[in-house]
Amino acid sequence: MANLSKWNPFNFISDSGPERFAVGRVNILLARIFAIGGLAVGLQMLLNAWGQRELLSPWFFWLGFVSVAAGQLGLIYGAFFSGKNYFWQRWYANSIGLVIVTWFFAVPPGTDLGENFYPWAWWGVGLAAVAWIAGLPPVAAIGLFVALDVYWFVARFSPSYGAAELWLNVQDTLLTFLFAAVLGSLILVTRYEAAKVDLASERKLAAAADQARAEAAIREKARLDALVHDKVLTTLLLAAKASTPEERESVVGMAISAITALNSVPHESSDSRINGSSLFAALEKIALAQLGDLAVTRTEIDTVWVPETVATALSAAMLQAIANSQLHAGTGANRELHLKGHKNGLKIVIKDDGRGFRMSRVPKNRLGIRVSIVERLESVGGRAFIDSRPGAGANIILEWGTDA
Repeated sequence: MANLSKWNPFNFISDSGPERFAVGRVNILLARIFAIGGLAVGLQMLLNAWGQRELLSPWFFWLGFVSVAAGQLGLIYGAFFSGKNYFWQRWYANSIGLVIVTWFFAVPPGTDLGENFYPWAWWGVGLAAVAWIAGLPPVAAIGLFVALDVYWFVARFSPSYGAAELWLNVQDTLLTFLFAAVLGSLILVTRYEAAKVDLASERKLAAAADQARAEAAIREKARLDALVHDKVLTTLLLAAKASTPEERESVVGMAISAITALNSVPHESSDSRINGSSLFAALEKIALAQLGDLAVTRTEIDTVWVPETVATALSAAMLQAIANSQLHAGTGANRELHLKGHKNGLKIVIKDDGRGFRMSRVPKNRLGIRVSIVERLESVGGRAFIDSRPGAGANIILEWGTDA
């Protein structure tokens, strides 16, 4: 299980991992806010660049201008369409940083830049720092930003960078530093709090899966105790009282039936197994505990025995599917759980009539279905099927067979 002590604000909390739903949502939201909020400053920076194009070497101007403009558009594309937020955040920050560091080559010798001149990329120093913090591990991002800010402070005394006075240079450098520090801190703290939510959710799912396994084991023990009482002890009592050949013959038949029933129960081993009906009863209980208005149907299936690892995976995948329906189907959606058994395996169907979705449109950094359901079932030899489309609800089908 995840350890929150490893998730401090100076660790890179990405949306990778099986239970990083909240962090993934936060990262998407931050990427969209940054893409839209940074658009005004980015456009101002690019307009200033266009106004300075006559002063700069053409190859340098166009290379920097196109790179930064592509990064600006990439931020919007990544945040709202492709989901590749980190790639474009790094591109954007790196392109601004490279323009500033290589500015010496942009200004032809002898060019009169005039008073109060600012290289056009200066308006993007703070944005570059925020983009680095959003798209890189925090330690690396902070190191790059501090290096860029120090470089800017030193280079600003050069005529190519405007030959600023000391006090003005200090003010400009502190402005960019504080701007990036405040926004960067908000990003780190927000991710950290989201990580705590994910950890709580992960612990809840793990506890529910453990509860299902324990409930199933208790039910199975009770079933075995009843079997011993109803068949074995009854047979022994009748055998003790049998006095006629007919009674003895009847006792022999009961003994054979009792032995057959006992032999059908798997012996305990390192890979202990749970009866299908006992598992279904436990799954129904924990599902209703998570969502009280869930409509549940189940069939009795005593001929299927499920390994504990499979029971745990089915429990966790079912709970994740119910949680996804709660989050995405809508408050007015009706939800159903069908627990079906057959002689060769089990099938669990989680159904709702909510908003629905297209699996192909789910961003790759949304891992609730791909990892927590599909890959989790595949890891124990099961299968998961997603049947959904916008406006038509969703069916999540979990299957496991004894031949797995």
